[in-house]
Amino acid sequence: MKKPSLISTFLLTMTLSFGSRAAEEWLVISHATVINSGQEMTLEVIKPEQAAWPQALKLQLSGSGVTEELELVSENGQPTTANRRSFVLVPARKYVGVVKASLLDVDSNQFLLLAGDEAAGPVATVVESDVVHDEYALAETEGAESGASTSPRIVLAKPGDEPALSAHEPMYFVVGHDSDRGADARFQISFKYRLFDPEGIIGGFSPLLSNLYFTYTQTSLWDLGEDSSPFRDTSYRPGLFYQWAGSDKQPLPTEWRAGLEHESNGRNDADSRSIDIAYLTPVWHFDMPHSKRLTFSPKIYHYLDKHENRDIQRYRGYVDWNLRYGREDGLMWRGLYRQGTAGYASGQLDVSYPISERIFARTGSFVHLQVFSGYGETLLEYDRDRETQIRLGISIAR
Repeated sequence: MKKPSLISTFLLTMTLSFGSRAAEEWLVISHATVINSGQEMTLEVIKPEQAAWPQALKLQLSGSGVTEELELVSENGQPTTANRRSFVLVPARKYVGVVKASLLDVDSNQFLLLAGDEAAGPVATVVESDVVHDEYALAETEGAESGASTSPRIVLAKPGDEPALSAHEPMYFVVGHDSDRGADARFQISFKYRLFDPEGIIGGFSPLLSNLYFTYTQTSLWDLGEDSSPFRDTSYRPGLFYQWAGSDKQPLPTEWRAGLEHESNGRNDADSRSIDIAYLTPVWHFDMPHSKRLTFSPKIYHYLDKHENRDIQRYRGYVDWNLRYGREDGLMWRGLYRQGTAGYASGQLDVSYPISERIFARTGSFVHLQVFSGYGETLLEYDRDRETQIRLGISIAR
């Protein structure tokens, strides 16, 4: 049976906005989780659509009884028309524990950082970067000690802003109801680990290796309504991928990822399912009104091994069509669509909204709504069609 029109509307829903926040505020995004005195870190500032860039912005850091104000000075002293700017800053004060950060003189979000143990020196500098490749391009200043020009340069290796261990795909726990089995739950954990520190021995010798990541994602479907509440199926997905910066000129991708991934349900005999794929993911980021961002990241793959489910391409196809749209401090929409070669399809829509102050980028506490329709909600049932599932719960990364 071919899929109803419901799944074809999932991705169209991504273009709808839930409405802007009651009061537009400036948005500050930090890809770092740790702050060290004298050590460079990168953040982004997104202004409201109707606001103008001031000649200077001030960032306040406070924690453990210490308060510091850093002036974010535009490199050329002139505001631009772009809504998003990238800054590099070096805190001068020594902090302990949790550090709160926010902009001064304008309404902005607040975010938290953890004080580290290293101290690279007492220099404090904040310079706007011309490079806005998100977390994949680093603007570094040169010649500060000699008084030379502080124009930024681009390096290929990913900077140390992002921690070695971080969220990969969304992490959530949602509960719903199945007319056949009763109550059920679906949950997912997912992380990535950077194998070589940019400042380590190997990463320092070969900076390109700093973009190599190990990933692990586990997704489980739990039959709460059945006797003994068994797990219906669990998918285990270890992988390895490499990422590199693309171009800031449309229509070229902003970034790229290429990798290998194994997926298995860990069962034996007739219930055993597994596939191995090689994939390439071009990523496009589009800045939208009201400080929102649209990300399009199709995951294009080739099956290296599928002997336990030889016809899986008929139901899953060869591309995961992924969209992400919203504000990092507000409503976020995610859509996934798969079209099999035989016309069978599946779609998933995730909608989340923060219910507490976010601690780090992409992570925090969020109310999470998930809708799934189509084939292959689990690897075991890759060729089975189930009724539309609606589940509600919480997520900690999105």
